[in-house]
Amino acid sequence: MNNAFYMAQAQVMLGNNIMNPQQQQKWMEKPLGDPSGLAYLKPLDALLAKQVVSLTEMMIGLPTQAKFGIFNDKGEQVYYAFEESDICQRLYCPKTRKFDLHIVDSTNQEIIRIKREFKCCSGCCWCACCEGCSQEVTVESPPGTVIGFVSQECSCWRMHYILKDASQTPILKIVGPGCICDGPYTCCCENKFTLYGTDGITEIGAIHKKYRGFIAEAMTSADNFAIRIPMDMDVKMKAVALGALFLIDFGNFVTSAQRR
Repeated sequence: MNNAFYMAQAQVMLGNNIMNPQQQQKWMEKPLGDPSGLAYLKPLDALLAKQVVSLTEMMIGLPTQAKFGIFNDKGEQVYYAFEESDICQRLYCPKTRKFDLHIVDSTNQEIIRIKREFKCCSGCCWCACCEGCSQEVTVESPPGTVIGFVSQECSCWRMHYILKDASQTPILKIVGPGCICDGPYTCCCENKFTLYGTDGITEIGAIHKKYRGFIAEAMTSADNFAIRIPMDMDVKMKAVALGALFLIDFGNFVTSAQRR
């Protein structure tokens, strides 16, 4: 009985159904009448980002470049994301490292690029008043064309992020939970990052870190995130909100492979 339970847990941990675009996978069909790569986001109000479990990281503790499958609420894959970063920064400053995250569709065409520069002192909410200590990502679509930014805002307690358009105009705001928790014993922790509308008061969505089960949380550093957004939101801001999801992951939940 116990062996069957642990085998099932291992299959959930390793068989997370994330494929490279060249492999067989059920992909979402692109909406008709819109050639833009962001057209996939137009009919969606929810996405799930599932990080690929790295066996290399599990076995020898060497942090690998992150890879994610991005799915809709029907389980169809929308995009595939992979990180480009430096091994030394992944080893010694995992939460503040510089990275380019390439997001591609089923044809392996890059649709979105999320870029973050290295800032050695970033991450602390009360130090974010200084630009050199504020986490920030730039979101491009297509690559080379900036469509928005996500910047950490100074705060006394909770993590605050501002979503901006291409002209740096603040559009939306994200406020994190009072306590951010991670690891195998956090099954009751909500880890909800609330998305507020243009008035800064009305809740219009949220980003949640999903608990993956005790064994998966104990043995791997791979994370799953869900994002809920208004269906009628501009697709560029939906892409910026996706950038916020990855900034929240890399800035708060990335840890050493030997963390436990």
